Parts: sequence; structure tokens; C-alpha cells
Amino acid sequence: MLATLLEAANYIHKEKNNDEVIYNQLLLNSKEFLHGIKKVISENQKDTANHKVFNQIKICEKKVVELLIQNKVDRIHELTGELREDIKDLIVIFEKEISVTYHIVFFAELGQKWDAMQSVYEAFNKRIDCEVSVVLTPIFRSIENEEGKIETDVIYEDYLTPLGIKNIPYEDYDLSKEQPDMAFISNPYESVTLPQFWPENIAKYTKLVYLPYYTEMIINDVTIQANCKLPVAKCAWRIISQSEKAKSMHEKYSVMKGKNVLVTGLPKWDGMFDSVIPSNESNEEWKRKLIGKKVFLWNSHYNINSQTSTFLEYGRHIINLFSTKEDIALIWRPHPMMGTIFKLYLPEYASYWEECKGTVENSRNMILDTNISYDMAFEYSDALISDYSSIIAQYLFTQKPILVLQKGNGAVADSEEVVQTICLEQAYSHLDIERFIKNIKNDIDPNLSQRVRIIDEDLPYADGKIGERICNLLLSEFQNSF
Repeated sequence: MLATLLEAANYIHKEKNNDEVIYNQLLLNSKEFLHGIKKVISENQKDTANHKVFNQIKICEKKVVELLIQNKVDRIHELTGELREDIKDLIVIFEKEISVTYHIVFFAELGQKWDAMQSVYEAFNKRIDCEVSVVLTPIFRSIENEEGKIETDVIYEDYLTPLGIKNIPYEDYDLSKEQPDMAFISNPYESVTLPQFWPENIAKYTKLVYLPYYTEMIINDVTIQANCKLPVAKCAWRIISQSEKAKSMHEKYSVMKGKNVLVTGLPKWDGMFDSVIPSNESNEEWKRKLIGKKVFLWNSHYNINSQTSTFLEYGRHIINLFSTKEDIALIWRPHPMMGTIFKLYLPEYASYWEECKGTVENSRNMILDTNISYDMAFEYSDALISDYSSIIAQYLFTQKPILVLQKGNGAVADSEEVVQTICLEQAYSHLDIERFIKNIKNDIDPNLSQRVRIIDEDLPYADGKIGERICNLLLSEFQNSF
């Protein structure tokens, strides 16, 4: 408004004699602007250091009133020049005296997904012009049993306080009252959270920003649905994207055609540039079971009915391989929802799941990793064996060997488009897994240069500063939106 006032003052000082109607209208508009500015500042006096700004507004108002009744040309020219300088002074005083605070909220749920928000939270939290809140929300899965009753498994764990992050229980936060300037989510699925945290309901009260919790590798029907067809794709003010290639998916398939997509890289990558093992995570058992051995990190997914998971095909074989060998060790990091899925949706495999867990937990050289952060697993391991998962992209930054578990031929279908190259070692059989383990034991790693190339070509924005970049860009766009 002040910039517009100055523009008007410049115009009336130069152009008064050209159009008297516009001249008078601009003066009347200026009077309304000054009154509006004064009113807003009066209602927010806690944000003002002193009353200089009010005094300067009065000076400007007095000049405008005088100009509206003045008919002497020389005096008008003099007054319009003075008004222009008075508004310039008002802008200077305003910038010094008025403090603007942006209210930012992060809706955090599953602890293993906090890395999608962490560096963005830290960037906003460092700024003196931002007031940041973190609201801890539940995540759950539900199913109707044979008796017609709803069974629900809820995960609601305060993992933030041990990290030194103050948080608000979801019951104590009323979005309709708080109405923050920006709200961040990393969960796009409305079926697994409460209605007040559905993207479309959050977007009613604030500018919603979606931070993806995973790195996309393939564009197909499943990923198009998850990225472009859910309500968040339409109602988010901004969607953070890992690359131009990933943004193209929104341009083709989203109702917004990519207009709300901001390419910055994913903040979850930042953790790989500042990986520190949390001091609160005990690692005595890890040292006892892992030190002195070649250590493999195994990442398994729960979606056993798709290409995503090979848990049924290879799970018991992998565990048996490590059970019989003392010179290698295993860190098993199952998907955090794995137990819930088997309990509610796949009870026929629940005993298999429990058997595998029990074997690992009772072994002398295997760890069941349920830590919030994967930092310790990345630090201790010498190589990764993984289902199709975005953890592969994270692990690339360690420059350690990676084996991708496949079932079927693992080929990319004609209808699929590669977002992040998967030119890593592949396993299509038990023998392929055994061969990979043997190579790592013998320090054989022929694919290091390929992995470095993937980082350079497919993860170009990974520089450890993505959270800071997102913070600055969003605040700039927020300010410009007014």
C-alpha cells in the first residue's frame, strides 16, 4: 500500500494539469489508503516500536486534505512535491518501526517422515520474523472386521521432544482460530489422518505447502494417482518438487497443471549433508552385534501384492543367510507401517512377520532398526539391500554399494517414465543376493561411478541447503502475493 501511495504521489506531482479527474481520484484513494494503514497499525500496536509512524501518517493526511481544497497551481506543485517526500519518509519509518511476524505451523505425524520437514522447520525457526509451531498429529489404519466392527491401529508418538523440538498435541490446536500464514504437511493421504488435518480442510484457513516424504523414481499410474489426483494436488498453495522431470508429471496430469509446483529439490535430502547420530539413541547393542563385521542394511516394504515388496520372496532367505555367518551382520529396517499392515490387512502373513522379527531380535549379528532416524543405520552399514523405495535415493549420498531387490523381470513398462535412474545392481534371485554379499565382503564395488552419476544427473538440487532455499522462496512468494 505504501508503494502504491508513493506511485500515486509521483503521478499527481507530475501530471496534475493533464487530467484533473484522475488527480482528484488519486488524492481520495490516497486518503483512504492512509486511513486504512493507520487503522491496521492501531489494531496491532504491539508490533510498533513507538508512535513516529502515526505522526508521519498524520502529516501525509494533512497534505492530502489540503491538496483536495487547494486551487493555486504553484502551491499545488509545492504540496505534491512535499507529499511525495513525506510518503518516502513514511516508508523509511515504517520499515524501521513495524515488525512483521509470519506464523508458520508444521503438522508432523510419523516420526520416520520428520526428515521431510526437518531442514525447512530449522530454516524458518532461525528467522527472527517467524513464529513457528509444530503440531503432533496421529496417523492410523482402519479396517472393518468380519463382525462389522472397525479395527484401528493408531501411531501417535512424541518423538519430537527428545529431539528438543517443542510441540503441540493435536487436540490443543484449533486451525480455525490460529489461522497461520503457512502450514506444512508431508502426508497427502486423507484416509490415514483426522479430518481437521486433511489438506482440503487445512487450505481453508492458510496457505498449504506439501513437502513430499519420498523421492519419486518412476512415473506410472500409481505415482500419478498419489501425486496428481489426490485433493492435495489441487488445494496446496505450493507443492515442493524434486526436479523439473517430476514437475512435468504435474503439468501433464494435475488439475493445476504444475502452477502450484516449486522445484527446489526435497528437504529430506538435506540430512545427508549433516548426518549426526542422535545422542539419545543407544548404540551399545549395535556395537556389540556389528563392530568388526561387514554390515548390510536391509530395507523392506509392506506392499507384498505389488512390485514394491519382495519380503515374501526373499525375506526368510536373507535372514537365514546372516543367521549362519559370523563375519557379516544385518540391520533390518522395515517400513514403519509394516506391523500395522500385517495386523489389519494381511493377518495370514502376521506369523511370518513375527517369526522374522523374533529371529532378528534374538540373533548375535542382526539388529531390528526401529529408530526414528536412519542416520545410525546409514553410518554403521557398508551396503544397502532394498526393496523399491525412496531410501535408495537417500543412501546414494553415502556412495556405498546398493542392491535393488526385484521380483519378475524388474523391467520398466512402456507406460512408465523414469524420474530417477535405477542403474544400480539388481537382484532377481537368491543367488544374486548371495553374489552381492560376497562382493561386498571382498570390497568389490564396480558401480561407484554410476551412483555418483545418478546424483549429478537426477538429484541436481541436492546441496544441503534445500530447506533454507524453500524458506526464502516461500516467504518471498508469500509477500509478493499481496
